[in-house]
Amino acid sequence: MKYRSASHGRDPVFLGAAPLLFLQHAMNATQRTYQTLLDQIVSRRIPAGEVLEERRLADELDVSRTPLRAAMNRLLGEGMLERLSNGSIVVRSFGVTDLLELLQIRSLLESEAAAMATGRIPAEPLEGLRTRLQALLNAQTPDEKSDWEVDNALHDLVAAYCGNRNLASMITATRRQVRMCDVERLPQRQVQAREEHLAIVQGLLSGDSARARQAMAAHLESVRRSYVNSLGYLTHGA
Repeated sequence: MKYRSASHGRDPVFLGAAPLLFLQHAMNATQRTYQTLLDQIVSRRIPAGEVLEERRLADELDVSRTPLRAAMNRLLGEGMLERLSNGSIVVRSFGVTDLLELLQIRSLLESEAAAMATGRIPAEPLEGLRTRLQALLNAQTPDEKSDWEVDNALHDLVAAYCGNRNLASMITATRRQVRMCDVERLPQRQVQAREEHLAIVQGLLSGDSARARQAMAAHLESVRRSYVNSLGYLTHGA
């Protein structure tokens, strides 16, 4: 198919299969590079504060600088990287204050998303999560791997079925940033977190959007207050 240039007097631009395939390849290269960098940042294989050098990264990832720069710009926009005053790009450091603020943001976003997702999420995955959570509660034993899997599955479902792609993207980005915070999962919350997740699942299954919203808000506020208390940020009675 032939497309004429918008500027008069110039040669027409031809977009055949080869240029389209080249464009698609470039987009795929950018996505692959972005995902690789993101995985290394979230897993802390590239630690917080480390300077990202384009030439070295391009060699390590075996990509050209064009998709690398596009991937880095996307990560800058998502708050995973930051540009210093000298122009260097580093992996952003997240601390305790960041964690508490991000959890507050999550509560605002995900409680509304839970209400919006009520009635949209198929019953089958929710029933599966309810069965699994009940089994974990009955077992009364540590199982961090299963707890993480259930946590991810539930929050992913809420974001995916909230019916608003921009809201879902914001939730995903915020959850990712929470994982970048330099804190550990609180083992004393094991049973409580399972109970809270079960309450969310039951709220979603009930078809009551207000109940689902309240269960999600209570869960994330409980997480926030647990970190606050464990770090001595709250005075007695707060």
